[in-house]
Amino acid sequence: MSYTPFEVRVLPLFFYYIVLSIIGILMTLKMYYKWRERKVNPPLYLSIVFLSLTVALIMLTLGLAEAVITGFFMEIYRFSLPFAYGMVILADILLLKFVIELIDKGKKSFIPLTIVGLVICVILFLPWNWWGTPSEDYAGHLNIRLYSTLTLVLYSYFIYILIARTSLKAAKATQDATAKIGLKFLFYSMISLILFFLMFIGDTLMIALFQHPGYSEFIYIAWFFAILFFLFSYISLVMPKWVLKRIGK
Repeated sequence: MSYTPFEVRVLPLFFYYIVLSIIGILMTLKMYYKWRERKVNPPLYLSIVFLSLTVALIMLTLGLAEAVITGFFMEIYRFSLPFAYGMVILADILLLKFVIELIDKGKKSFIPLTIVGLVICVILFLPWNWWGTPSEDYAGHLNIRLYSTLTLVLYSYFIYILIARTSLKAAKATQDATAKIGLKFLFYSMISLILFFLMFIGDTLMIALFQHPGYSEFIYIAWFFAILFFLFSYISLVMPKWVLKRIGK
């Protein structure tokens, strides 16, 4: 089985991932310390969500590091793709748990959505996805990558839209100014994740419609929205002093 050669144009993305991984680690630690301080469940769930996305980024960085060193996208890279997607599903599940604990709604949906997420994780690791494999190596063979990726996106979108809708409704219903702002930032964080996946769809369309080799500008923008999710969701739960001062005014 052959390997796809590494292209120099992808090198800036490698350093971009390193910076984003560092930001992710810092945000995860901040949320973890917030949980240690409060000793309640929501910060714990959100810190694990942050950790899952950060681990996904670190694994993608290691995959690219292998390509930078060897000049080819090899085994670590191929493993990093389904692993990172699996971490995103774990983040989705824990994000749903976080919101259920935060607003005390949607408990019945947690178990069935968790089961669906775990099934998608298994599908992502099946060999017929041909992650990182040159197309000529699997020509004429079963290829489920498009369907498994689409399933991941639809699953994530369902959860994000569900949370966005619930948080917006709760924000309109509450009279507490602090809670209202927190729920609005939770809504903004879900919009960020929706845009995160939309950028990946844009990169896929570039490949499918314009024969682009992949790793377009859409990937850079996608992970920028992921960092916005970190910031908005952190603010929604922690409510820093500068936010509380704005509410007071």
